[in-house]
Amino acid sequence: MKLHKVSSTLIILTLLFIAGCADNPPEIYQAFWQVNIFNNRENSTTLPQLSLFIQVHDPDGLEDLDEIYLINDKKELFWKLESESWIEVTEDGESWIGSNTLSLPHPSMDFTGEYRLLLMDAGGASAEKVIVINYSPTSFAELNFPEAELSEGVIKLTKGNGSKEYILWIYGNDESFRSAFNIGAGSLAIDGILKAHADLANGFYFFIYQQQKEADFGLISGPFFYSGEEQK
Repeated sequence: MKLHKVSSTLIILTLLFIAGCADNPPEIYQAFWQVNIFNNRENSTTLPQLSLFIQVHDPDGLEDLDEIYLINDKKELFWKLESESWIEVTEDGESWIGSNTLSLPHPSMDFTGEYRLLLMDAGGASAEKVIVINYSPTSFAELNFPEAELSEGVIKLTKGNGSKEYILWIYGNDESFRSAFNIGAGSLAIDGILKAHADLANGFYFFIYQQQKEADFGLISGPFFYSGEEQK
C-alpha cells in the first residue's frame, strides 16, 4: 500500500515536470511605443492614444501567446490585450504584436510614467519588461490633421501638412485590423485594397496616420468609411 502511494506520487510529480517542461516561457526582446494625437471624426474629439508593439519569441509558437498587460502601478492604470484583438506584424523576419489604439480613461490624464509589460502564454508562463514613456504634450489647436475623400474609386488626401509619409490603417467592418497602405503619393486606388482583401468589397473603414517631422508623436485622423457602393 505504501509503495503504491509513493508510486502514485512519483507519477504525479513526473507528469507535472513534463507539463512544466512542455510550456516554454515567452520572451520580450524589444518594445516600441509612440504617443499619437487622435482626431476622432465620429465624436469630434481630439485625444492622445498610445501605439505599443513588442518584439516577441515563444518556443511553442506565436499561437501560444495569450495576453499582454501594460501596467502603471503608480497611476493605478492597466490595459489588457488579448490575442484575438492585437495586431501581428512581421518586420525583417521578426514578430511584433501590439495595438495602435490604447486610450486613457480620462482626458485630464497623460501617458508619461513607468510601466510594466507582462506577456502571458496559454499555459500561464510569462515574461516581463519595464518601459518608461516620456513625451512632451502639445497644444491640439496647433495641429493640422490629414483629411481624405473617396471619389471615383480613389482615396485622395485633401488636407495634409507637407509630409510625404501618410499611412492608411485599414479595418474590416468586423473591427479587425486588415492591412496598412502607404499613401505617400497623395492617393490610393480602392481596387488595390480590394485585390489584397477581396472580402472588403462590401465595405471597410480606415484611419490616416502621419508621423510628425522633428516630433516625438504622430497624428491619426478617422475613421473614414467605404461602403462598397462607390465602386458600383
